[in-house]
Amino acid sequence: MVKYRTTVVYTGNMTGKDYLVGGLIPWWLQTRDNSLVIVTGPTQTVLGTITWKEVRRALAASVLPSPRISSGITTSPALVQQKPGHHALGYSTTSVERASGQHSRHLFVIVEEASGVEDEIWDAIESLGYERLLAIGNPIRADGRFVQLIRQAESDARDGISPNLATTAIQIPSTDSPHASLEKSPYGLADRTWLEASYRRYRRDSLWVRSHIDAKIPEVSADQLIPESWLDYAAAQSRASLLPNHPVHQTRRIAVDLGEGVGRDSSCVLVRDDLGILECVVGSSIGLAEAASIMSNLGRKYNIPTARMSYDKLGIGKGMPNQLVRYNLENAVAYAGEASPSDRHSFTNLRSEAAWKLRQRLDPQHVPDMRAPHNSQSPFCIPPAAWWGRLREELRPLTYECQGKLVKLLPKKDWTEVLGHSPDVADALIQSFSM
Repeated sequence: MVKYRTTVVYTGNMTGKDYLVGGLIPWWLQTRDNSLVIVTGPTQTVLGTITWKEVRRALAASVLPSPRISSGITTSPALVQQKPGHHALGYSTTSVERASGQHSRHLFVIVEEASGVEDEIWDAIESLGYERLLAIGNPIRADGRFVQLIRQAESDARDGISPNLATTAIQIPSTDSPHASLEKSPYGLADRTWLEASYRRYRRDSLWVRSHIDAKIPEVSADQLIPESWLDYAAAQSRASLLPNHPVHQTRRIAVDLGEGVGRDSSCVLVRDDLGILECVVGSSIGLAEAASIMSNLGRKYNIPTARMSYDKLGIGKGMPNQLVRYNLENAVAYAGEASPSDRHSFTNLRSEAAWKLRQRLDPQHVPDMRAPHNSQSPFCIPPAAWWGRLREELRPLTYECQGKLVKLLPKKDWTEVLGHSPDVADALIQSFSM
């Protein structure tokens, strides 16, 4: 930071990034007259709850006079005023253009979660005319300005560019944490427990691990959600006969994806339990009334309570409640893929979370209970029915990407465009993992 004009840090999670930034802000303000720091991050809430919290922590342990500091977590811009003429402002990336009128001879710009910042935001940052720039974050994309800065650093080092003009890059994987070998870090840094849990959840060779632990620039920005070998493994499994009172019967559920019935778009009613798919009814001629009737019949056949039935409530699904009332199924769960997930710290929406649960269930090496790391899960069975080829075709191109620290599934419209039709069977299977 002292030597180079631009410092770019591509790093894994839990390496102390925010702690460091919290100390850099008052350092800059105290060591330069009439100085200014502009910080930008993904949202105003992140700045208020994380970055500014670390600034308060740094100043609480300091001999410096107490500054004026904003208290609201959504205050825009967030403020630190060390003394007159020495202040820091925090803007979300969506509002950083508002900083364009802020100028200072000693301007320090900090860009958090920098890999996800779009080019037009970088253009606004460049227009500020900074003295120093720190861009820091997980390398979640294969291209973009963040990666270009890393490549620029390599070029500047080869060409011997003067440090006051040059870019330097630092890679810090989570495994470089000083507590990586400890069972539990006393300071919240990456430790053995967190690393092993992440490997089991995402797999060592996943895009998430490469970006968020290994701090490696991905070759592609998106990765396949479910490898074809996992699908073929599931299709090769034979389902064992179970006694009528077997507990797995209590895990049965029904998920309904409703289609317009145009071209290859269909409605799909899928029944599964924790061991695999039991039945799937799919067709372009299935309307709302027919879908409700099929739900009712399959519910009786497999003894499935209404609380474990769901349907896509968007699009033509808005008319589904009127049909469900006819069969006393009005308490079925109305599903919307864009709804908030249960784990808001890991997924962008409910659809992404449900798809990830499907991925884990199909993963032959996944360990469902981390308290018993040597116990593998039973294979998931997909019967070789007429719809199997369509399910495989629909799931094969499905990808996910990292959006900051969150997993985001390929948008439905992009998925449909790749296939040439709506992924009705795959959508119903994913929906079944949302309950």
